[in-house]
Amino acid sequence: MAERTPTEAGRDAVITHGIVTDNPEGLLRGTGWRAVWAILREAGLRLWSDDAFGLAGNVAFRVVLAVFPFLIFTSSLTAFVGSQSMADDLNSFLIAIVPSALIEPIVSEVEQVMTVQRGGVLSAGILLTIWFALGGVDGVRVGLNRAYGVRETRAWYVLYPLMALMVVIASLVLVLVGYLLVLAPRAGSWLHVLFPGFDPASVTVRFVRYPTAALILVSSLFLAHVFLPARRTRFSSIYPGVLFTVGAWITLTAAFSFYLANFATYSSYYGGLAGIIAALYFLYLAALVLIFGGELNRAIRIRRLSRALRSAA
Repeated sequence: MAERTPTEAGRDAVITHGIVTDNPEGLLRGTGWRAVWAILREAGLRLWSDDAFGLAGNVAFRVVLAVFPFLIFTSSLTAFVGSQSMADDLNSFLIAIVPSALIEPIVSEVEQVMTVQRGGVLSAGILLTIWFALGGVDGVRVGLNRAYGVRETRAWYVLYPLMALMVVIASLVLVLVGYLLVLAPRAGSWLHVLFPGFDPASVTVRFVRYPTAALILVSSLFLAHVFLPARRTRFSSIYPGVLFTVGAWITLTAAFSFYLANFATYSSYYGGLAGIIAALYFLYLAALVLIFGGELNRAIRIRRLSRALRSAA
C-alpha cells in the first residue's frame, strides 16, 4: 500500500513510496492482459499521487517561454557555423515536422523569429534559451525523480550545468540536422552512383524529416531518463517507458491535429491567442505522457522485483 510522509520539505521530495493500488495482486502476480492492466493502473495512479499534473503544466509553460529564444539561437548558430541557406533549410525542416494544425496559427511569428537578422542574437539567444528552458528541464527532472521514487541528492552546481548542457546539446543536434539537410541531395547522387535505378531527386527534406525527427525524439528521451533522475537506471528499465512515450506522442499528435481541424473552437474563446493556447494544451498533454513513461517504468520495475524475490525464495 502507499505510504506517505506528511511533511517533506522541498519540491524534490519523493511523495509516493511502495505500491499505490489497493489491489496489488494483479501487479505482482498477474499474467497476460491482467498484468498489463495492473501496470497501467499503477502508473496512472502514481501520476495523481506524484502531482504530475502540476509538473506537466510547469513544463508546458516553460517550453512555450523557451521555444522562440531557442529557435533564434539555433537558427543563428546554424548560420554562424554553416551558412544562411543552411539555416533556412533547418527552419523549413523544423516547421515541417510540427503538426500543421498547431503551427499554422503561429507560423508567421515563427518564421519572423527564425529569419529576421538580429545583432548579437547568438549570445542573447543562448542566455534566454537556457534561462527559460532550465525551468522546463527542471520540471521533467522532478517528475522523473518522483516517477522513479528517488530523492534528489545532487548539489545545485551539478544540476544546473547538467541541464544547461542538455539545452545546448539539443541546439547542436539541430545544427547537425542542418548539415544533414545539405548533404541529403548529395546522398541521393551517391546512391544513384551505387544503384543506377535510384532517383536522386527523391531524397528531399520531406523524405528525411520523419526518420530524423524520430531519431532525435528517441535519443532525447533516453538522455532525459538516463541523466535527469538522481539515480542511474539500466537500459532494460528505461526502454519500456521511452517506447510507450514515443508511441503515445505519435497517437496524441494525430488525435490532437484531427481534433483541431474538425472540432476545436479555440478562436471563439481566445481570439488571436487561439494558436498559443492550443500549443500550450498540446505541450501539457505531451509533458504528462513523458512523466507517465517514468511512472510506467517504475511499475514494471516493482513487478520485476517481486518476481525476482519469488524466484529467490
